[in-house]
Amino acid sequence: MATRIKFIDLYSFYNDLDASVVETLMEGRNITCSFRSLGKLRFATDIGAYIEKRIAVEEEQIESARRIIKEAIRNGVISREGKFRT
Repeated sequence: MATRIKFIDLYSFYNDLDASVVETLMEGRNITCSFRSLGKLRFATDIGAYIEKRIAVEEEQIESARRIIKEAIRNGVISREGKFRT
């Protein structure tokens, strides 16, 4: 019988570089994560617009993932522009 995996939105980003760094940190710690973008560009002039990106992690890994993100912020590895969702 298959086990159902529940992903929880943990953190929102507005910076592609921060999202990429966090994804690498999660992979390095064997934390399964998923990224998605919210919003869409309406016009070609919107290229510089901020699109929200969210990272979701498995429910049982949420505290470990939260510690990794907090440590990355504290150490200046990612910006402080993001926001915890959970």
